[in-house]
Amino acid sequence: MYQSPYPSSQPATPSRQLKDQVRRYVLLGLSLFSVLLSFLLFFVPFCTDEWVNESLFPIGVMSFDSGAIVNLIVFVLLFCCCSGSLIYFLYTLKGYSGSLAHYASKARKLIVLNALITGLYFVGGVAYCTLRNYNTPRYSCGISILPFLLVAGAAIGYAFAARGVDEPSDSRRSPKQRGARIEFYLYGMAAAILTVIACLGNIIQVTFTEPASMVAIKINGFKLLTSYNSEAGGFQLLAFFLLAILTVTVALLLASTVSLISRSKLFYRLTLAEMFFAGVSSLLVGLFGKYYEIAQKLNEDIIMAWIGKYISIGSINFTYRVKSGAFIWFLLVAGVVLVTLIRKPYTRGTMGEADIAVNALSSGVDGMEQPIPDAPLPAKLESDPCPAFTELDCKINLYRQELESVRMAAFDAPTLPQLVQYVVAYARDSRLHLSYTPADIAAFIAGLGATRLTILQGMSGTGKTSLPKIFTEAVLGNCEIIEVESSWRDKNELLGYYNEFSRIYTPKKFTQALYKARLSPERLTFIVLDEMNLSRIEYYFSDFLSLMENEAHKREIKLLNVGLFRRAEGKRLPYFGLTDGHTIKIPPNVWFIGTANRDESTFEISDKVYDRAHTMNFNKRAPKVTMLRDPIPPRYLSVSELNRLLEEACRSVRFDIESYGVIREVEELLAPYNISFGNRIANQIETFVRIYASCFTPTDAVIHEAVETILLSKVVSKLEFKSVDNKAQLAAELERLGLLRCSDFVRKLNED
Repeated sequence: MYQSPYPSSQPATPSRQLKDQVRRYVLLGLSLFSVLLSFLLFFVPFCTDEWVNESLFPIGVMSFDSGAIVNLIVFVLLFCCCSGSLIYFLYTLKGYSGSLAHYASKARKLIVLNALITGLYFVGGVAYCTLRNYNTPRYSCGISILPFLLVAGAAIGYAFAARGVDEPSDSRRSPKQRGARIEFYLYGMAAAILTVIACLGNIIQVTFTEPASMVAIKINGFKLLTSYNSEAGGFQLLAFFLLAILTVTVALLLASTVSLISRSKLFYRLTLAEMFFAGVSSLLVGLFGKYYEIAQKLNEDIIMAWIGKYISIGSINFTYRVKSGAFIWFLLVAGVVLVTLIRKPYTRGTMGEADIAVNALSSGVDGMEQPIPDAPLPAKLESDPCPAFTELDCKINLYRQELESVRMAAFDAPTLPQLVQYVVAYARDSRLHLSYTPADIAAFIAGLGATRLTILQGMSGTGKTSLPKIFTEAVLGNCEIIEVESSWRDKNELLGYYNEFSRIYTPKKFTQALYKARLSPERLTFIVLDEMNLSRIEYYFSDFLSLMENEAHKREIKLLNVGLFRRAEGKRLPYFGLTDGHTIKIPPNVWFIGTANRDESTFEISDKVYDRAHTMNFNKRAPKVTMLRDPIPPRYLSVSELNRLLEEACRSVRFDIESYGVIREVEELLAPYNISFGNRIANQIETFVRIYASCFTPTDAVIHEAVETILLSKVVSKLEFKSVDNKAQLAAELERLGLLRCSDFVRKLNED
């Protein structure tokens, strides 16, 4: 058995597969249930005449009574909404067998859509009854709220079924972050509960001063809502206003709860919206009560009409005073908001992959992790042994701002096929009009999942360097070009030098690129070693070849033997991107891309390098782009999202190298030439094939194409350095296996 170099690329265990399949069934059932509830509205009355015990149903559109026109309007609107819900449900079925996270995202949108349909149906019914009751209180909205409550239950079920699906598996939240999320949720829930109390409690209180024995009369929100059809027109409007506030408040609280349980990325936005709405709503209710308290004389007729419901006004002389305690609820909500602003749980809990990694960058004397301060570095440093790193540290807030900016253009639940087609179109319509096929981009992406080093080799001018540049440009990542020089003989040519006399460390461009990637860990970063075989790769890159064999958290390299620390105001300040002042970790958002020409001015690339790298050959000029279109805007793809896509691909596509007969036969054919491969290459082949197949529809033909692509670059290409006695026979055997490109490669081998 062998382990994948890609941390999460192993196929899912049977128990994990069963669990994911059960989750798919549950999400499918909840989605269908929400759609059926929307269609149930055709048979649910939105208005009931209590005097004659008759109800208005959308399905009763053919009846010719006084509500026929209303029935027709409601029927048409409901039919359009339910048809849209059904169409979207059928659309979600297309992604049922694909990425679980992608399907869960579609299911969430469908359930939210049906919650809006059922909620608007209920609120619309209440509004219609309120208008009809303005002169004659006889109508009620019946049980039209029941479908909305059932859809809300489906949303709670979705939260548990989709728990953690859209959270990157490689960025689990720390207990501190989970505590911050719960704290923020409790603040939002407190604000919502206070708003509900403000709406259901006493809004206005009429206290009698003469005679003092008379009991105070209260305008209570709960009584208004339960008996609004018996109230005067003005109070019916107030009841509708309170109902609207309660509906939106409860809906936002429900959405916040669902997003908390499911660990959705929308949690913070929904909770902020919940607190904002609670503040505005409690303020409006409080101002309504204060208005009647201050403008008592202006509203005397309305108040007297209200008092007249409880006592006979003509039989007694009385004086009264209007009071309102509703404003206190707004002050309490404001207090909750103030505590939230002071505590700032939304900043401690919203840390994504970028903030998690950034806060784990710097280390003190004893290796203790220290968070990066929000305040900038002191303007004047007493000593600075590495000004280049300090310059990058001073830009960390700029990097964060850039990250927030590019997040506005993020992909919405992308899939690998969408990503491939998008990059192809972006490159074609870019200012350079680069021509890459979907197979090229799929092979490049699959190589990223198989290993951290990709070698693009072939003729000059065939788009080798342009590929990583245009890819990162399309997904708003970073691409750092490092020009390799023929004089490089050791790793210091790549990393930099420490001057013992001046005690200054001068990092090379490569090291600065690594350091910058450490400060922007959520953005995809390609470090391109241009013309990497101008010098022997093992001379300057051997340490990194070995590091890639380690687990992700153990990939680090020691830059120098002394610790680098800045000093300001007598304090020692660490460099944010270094550990213990001398070691830099290879961040998980970095891939190394090497370009290689094959001519007399370059060195041959050894098997040690080839075995650890994914290789793509560019042996012919790409066709010219003839149909010019307008450029496509770039779309942001985070490293966590890319890793999720790669992991989903490795779990969803079934491919086992041991049971694939073509690979075994190729091994047997090449055994006489002493060509075989170990667990490392076998593991890369499995990972590559799974991801490549996921970039298209994973049919047998696509899997065979992926197998031939990786066999040609990793195994068959080694024949180039062997003496092949009978090329025709070997080519024929490869052709028999359906490996036409491998067969053509063998036929073109040089005799010498």
